[in-house]
Amino acid sequence: MALFSCQRPDMTVTIRECAPAPVARACATAFVVDGQAYVFAGRDSVGKLHNDLWRYTPSTDKWENVGTSPMTPRVNATACVCNNKVYIGLGYCGGSIYDTLSYPNDWWEYTPHTDSWKQLASYPTHNTDRATSFSARNELYVGYGFKEGYRRDMFRYTIADDRWDSIDVGVSMYGFPTRSFGGTGCTCGGHHLMGTGYYRQSLNWWAELVDGTHWERRADVPGRARTLAASAATDQYVYVCGGIHYGGMNTSGDVLEDIRRYDPDTDTWKWVAVMPQGLCNHVCFAVGGKVYLGLGENVEWHVSNSLFCIEE
Repeated sequence: MALFSCQRPDMTVTIRECAPAPVARACATAFVVDGQAYVFAGRDSVGKLHNDLWRYTPSTDKWENVGTSPMTPRVNATACVCNNKVYIGLGYCGGSIYDTLSYPNDWWEYTPHTDSWKQLASYPTHNTDRATSFSARNELYVGYGFKEGYRRDMFRYTIADDRWDSIDVGVSMYGFPTRSFGGTGCTCGGHHLMGTGYYRQSLNWWAELVDGTHWERRADVPGRARTLAASAATDQYVYVCGGIHYGGMNTSGDVLEDIRRYDPDTDTWKWVAVMPQGLCNHVCFAVGGKVYLGLGENVEWHVSNSLFCIEE
């Protein structure tokens, strides 16, 4: 087991190498239920899309194949957890960017304890590629998915009623937050936080969805602006990891290696580590107060199966 230590001006952490996933995947989706992490779907090193599910148990550092889901193979699905049930769907199934069928709007409830699936009411639009989702009590918030153009629509899903409602989050056509694609977000201590992404160039905005009604701007993510990053939250902090920096439409992009830690109580960021390799289109999740990151694509666009743990 390899250890990678790194020191930056803000603080020192250790990055521990974990058991690699049995399969290499980019653009997969991760979620955590009852102390175990799951990685769903994504594409492999030859570009094939999948609909399988893998479970990682941090306490044993072992992976297990859970089988295939009833969902069609896809990348960039979204998932959130509420009461030990997973609400998952959307994404991109490949094909023409102008083909509605390439952007599935199906929505499912998955119960890991019984390994059972139930299809729910479909998402209201086909703006579904790499949407961001939050769980708040018995409601979910989903939005900012992509189809053809850049979006910033948000919807509330009421679990008890199996119903979607569009919500006005208080932005004008040219207001904040910026419409974008490829952002990242998660919930930390009741704060629903989201940002970064791409609109003509990479972005570094960061905002909080307050009371499910409006966005409030928070301190921008420091360092180089990014899209296709990943994030996860412990009880106290949000970690934003890697991504790719595009300076504009005609640039090739640089894969980033930095890990930034956000404290929602003080609205401040710290640069806590450099990853063993730059990654984009990767996964990030938190279990037991520790943050795990990996898979995705590195600077050579190699699809990875590596997994690492941040230890403070």
